[in-house]
Amino acid sequence: MRDLGGERPIVVVSAHQGVTALLDSVAQAAARGEPDGERVRIRHRSLLRQLGLDADLLDRYFAELAALLGETARRRELLLGDRDLVLSYGERMSARIVAHALKRAGVRATPVDAFDLGLTTDSNHGAARPLLESRGPIRTALLQVPGVPVVTGFLAQDRHGNLTTLGRNGSDLTAALVAEAVGARELELWKAVGGIVPGARLVERLSFEDAAALATHGAEILHPHALAPALRGGLTVRIRDVREPRAEGTVLDPRSSEGSNTRGPVGIAARRRLLCIHLADLAELAGAIARSGLEPVLCTIADAGARVFLVPGPAVDGWLAEFANSGRRAVLQRDLAFAAVVGGASSEPSVPSRALDALSRAGIQVVEAVVGTERASQVFVVHGADLEGAVRELHATFFAREGAHIP
Repeated sequence: MRDLGGERPIVVVSAHQGVTALLDSVAQAAARGEPDGERVRIRHRSLLRQLGLDADLLDRYFAELAALLGETARRRELLLGDRDLVLSYGERMSARIVAHALKRAGVRATPVDAFDLGLTTDSNHGAARPLLESRGPIRTALLQVPGVPVVTGFLAQDRHGNLTTLGRNGSDLTAALVAEAVGARELELWKAVGGIVPGARLVERLSFEDAAALATHGAEILHPHALAPALRGGLTVRIRDVREPRAEGTVLDPRSSEGSNTRGPVGIAARRRLLCIHLADLAELAGAIARSGLEPVLCTIADAGARVFLVPGPAVDGWLAEFANSGRRAVLQRDLAFAAVVGGASSEPSVPSRALDALSRAGIQVVEAVVGTERASQVFVVHGADLEGAVRELHATFFAREGAHIP
């Protein structure tokens, strides 16, 4: 542990691979009147057996989850707050497993729920935003934890004590907030994310600006908001690959003066499974999104109205149903995706035209392009089935000689 985390390491964990999706699936099934927590129990009992840990370590959480799913099934409705509660069991059980595995390896460790540290957010279930008032309580609480704290990522609570979640890759945000609160020098984010293009090279150093653009456009390197606490705390962020634990990884340095406008493109990011909503009345659309708390991943405005791109999910489905019930109408396009060329646009004005020419030659239809020589990234919306081909064409156009890969 000291080799990786210094004299006083703090570990922040996500749910085990595939568990969040599994929990979401059983939550949706419970809302249909089909409670089934057995799949979750089997998955974690298998992990416990593989690690040589006590089979009854998580029995309390299995029982709590079963009761919650049963109540949801009786009600035939999955409230956003209840969905957060169901999803929380992934991180809560993961923290117990990791802490006990460390103890078995001779490292004193204590599992800690982030909401018990005082990590506080607004009440936007599913994509809650942390409040700055959390920093003091987190620092004070962690000083009282014996051994290595193993903290649940992704989870927090609002000012009313309701459990909230931080959205996709939320454990990165938790880790950055904890690192800022304790005054850490470096934050290491361990990932196991493969790219679409095989053989792409590792990017050794990135500016925060480029990293933020990659994250915003879908690269699974970190939570889009995780850089704010890292920047406030002057943290160096190192992204490392669990498959290559001795590799140095990619360094994001807030003191680096190297930004998007000083060189050519640095990488390509992509988002799958997008839904586009088109409304002629821009003010109506803006008001609806503001009231719902949804976070668009891309917006475009033209004379014909506004187009907003969102990641489908329960919150989006609920908003669309409410929108339709009000008698309002919107044009929907499903099964879209986008690829973004990130970095260096203003130093190379030909980036947008080269990208569009490459996609056209490959026979890939660009549904919408958000481009410009002063933009930090160039975004190309395509049909979902064309995404992999679009990424490969863009990679060949800008990185054919050297490749580019973010872990």
